[in-house]
Amino acid sequence: MKRIRPLFSVVIPVILLWLTVPYAVLAETAPAGDVGLLSLKKVVLFNSGVGYFELGGDVPAGEKIHLHFSANQMNDVLKSLTVLNRSGGRISSIAYDSKKTAEQQLQDYSFQLLKDDGLPQTLRQFQGSRIRLLNGGTSITGTIVGVEKRVLLQDDGSIPEFYLTMMDDGGELQSINTDEITGIKFLDENLDKDLAHYLKIVSQGRRRDEKTVTITTAGEGRQELMVSYLVESPVWKATYRIVIPDGAKGVEPFLQGWAIVDNVSGEDWKNVRLSLVSGCPISFVQNLYAPLFRERPVIETEKKAFPAPPVPERGMRSDRMEKKLQMAAPAAANMLYAREKEEPGAGAAEPPDLEEAMRKLRAETVTRATGNLFEYSIDHPVTIDRNGSAMVPILAKTIEGIAVDLYNRQTMRENPMAAVRLKNSTGMTLEGGPVTVLQGGSYAGEALMKTVVPAETRYIAYAVDLGLHVNTVAGSTSEKVDRVVINRGMIRIHRGILETTAYNLDNRNSKPRTVVIEHPYYPDRQLLNSEKPIEITEHFLRFQVDAPAMKLTRFTVREMRDSWETVMVTNLTPDQIVVLSSRGYFSAAAMKQLEKIGAVKSRIAQIDLELEALGKERAQMFEDQKRLRENLRGLGQTTEEKALRSRYVNQLDSQETRLQGISQKHAGLMEQKEAARQQLEKGMTELEQDFRIDQ
Repeated sequence: MKRIRPLFSVVIPVILLWLTVPYAVLAETAPAGDVGLLSLKKVVLFNSGVGYFELGGDVPAGEKIHLHFSANQMNDVLKSLTVLNRSGGRISSIAYDSKKTAEQQLQDYSFQLLKDDGLPQTLRQFQGSRIRLLNGGTSITGTIVGVEKRVLLQDDGSIPEFYLTMMDDGGELQSINTDEITGIKFLDENLDKDLAHYLKIVSQGRRRDEKTVTITTAGEGRQELMVSYLVESPVWKATYRIVIPDGAKGVEPFLQGWAIVDNVSGEDWKNVRLSLVSGCPISFVQNLYAPLFRERPVIETEKKAFPAPPVPERGMRSDRMEKKLQMAAPAAANMLYAREKEEPGAGAAEPPDLEEAMRKLRAETVTRATGNLFEYSIDHPVTIDRNGSAMVPILAKTIEGIAVDLYNRQTMRENPMAAVRLKNSTGMTLEGGPVTVLQGGSYAGEALMKTVVPAETRYIAYAVDLGLHVNTVAGSTSEKVDRVVINRGMIRIHRGILETTAYNLDNRNSKPRTVVIEHPYYPDRQLLNSEKPIEITEHFLRFQVDAPAMKLTRFTVREMRDSWETVMVTNLTPDQIVVLSSRGYFSAAAMKQLEKIGAVKSRIAQIDLELEALGKERAQMFEDQKRLRENLRGLGQTTEEKALRSRYVNQLDSQETRLQGISQKHAGLMEQKEAARQQLEKGMTELEQDFRIDQ
């Protein structure tokens, strides 16, 4: 029985022979070997969601540098990639992979090397191509005609065999068993290149999301390159620890800050210069990676003689709300945190081990403000493995502050929040983040802190003080009228409403408390307290109150609120005017003017009564005339009916005369009313008063 070799034992050496020359090309562009050329030098992470990466190194002239990115990063790379040759040479070209997927690119070829195809199926696609093959020790040159399948019958079944039919250079057709072919070389240079590129795409297709940017230098000798780009990166996060001294006089709180940094790239960060930037620079994504085509109009070719080419004549030369009213509180610098009054002669308490250890820790960070951004530059190299994360210290300093209880009735009705009032004396912008508070060598609570700029004061509330109870009692009292304003026919009567809010602070702790009360701020109210707020925010007045241990302290906020009552002068009766005047609401001049207005109003009212009477009389006459006319239509020609008709006619004549008189009188009264109305308007215009009533 004839020994048959498996097809894959033939296919592999044949394909390797195809790639004898193309492998040189692949060796130029393969990523292997690039790591030593450029190394990652600097990483700048922004909390807006982007990262700046800077690479550098010496590269032989003409060498190809390969940078690998995901397809989603390519738009940012094309927008921001910067390449500098510091040796005076130039950058020959920057090339990058197509946006097409490997499957889409392979569809552009006239042949398809499918995954499960062997040598016979592959050779069928190259019918008519010139090749040189090795059959045993014999080299044959010719053109592929086709591949024939034959079936070899054996005792235990049948085995397929494939024969390559080719025409040699002498014009002779030969049939060669593909199992006996030990090598094939395509003699068409373009086909060789297509095969090499095809297999390169297949190889890159295994890294489905990876795109390669290739930088080629030009010049002589070694070139010093600096390459930088911006890509989407995880937001770095800030987290803090505050150590509150427990009774140690003259010791300020200690603030320690850490930055959480994530390296989700496919490359290790080894000894890189790391900077963390706080701020919101504008950043966007624009689709630069996808090819862009514009539609053009299609113009039909005109079938007429072409004109001579025109020669154009020579031409001539011919660019938070946040402005709050703030009242300065007493200086809080170097204020002690004391939950218990210091006993005479007592020395400062020795800090616990945890606090002492944290105070010895120093973060090596250089800070710098750049426009609207603030940068934390870590002044020692940082190493973070690929797909790893790290906590980097960015701050370790004492900070001005004092422990307080912060009470806000809208947050907690019965208890204040234990808090620390910090003034950012670090000289750095503190990026917002969670805060863990430590006190007495142990955990005390947690809080969230928004971004704090230098010299800004912020309250960090971290726990509920259950030992201090607050009872709030509110009330209001109406005051006497103190001002009457008359203008444009309106009387506006003002009185003050006294609003009182009593805060009863029941401190059941064995230590005194400094309580900051956040009282609602109403811009239209006048504060009557002699104690002024230490701070005014957009929504609150902050009052600082001392609450001795085991005692009840009462603090009252007194505010005056304006209340206005509006009355139209035209709606007042003479009796109402007399009542208001008796209360002293009007000046002598205003009262005199009101009396004139009252007289005019009475005259208008009298005219209205007369007009009403005339109207009723006229309406009655119309009814009588309607009845008389109906009676006249029913009379005949008898003597009695003629006499009655004459009587009705005389009565109608008399009523017509009266109606004429009513119309004339009505017109006269309307003229009088109009004159009175104008007089009333003039009087209303002249009536003005801003009269303050002595209490």
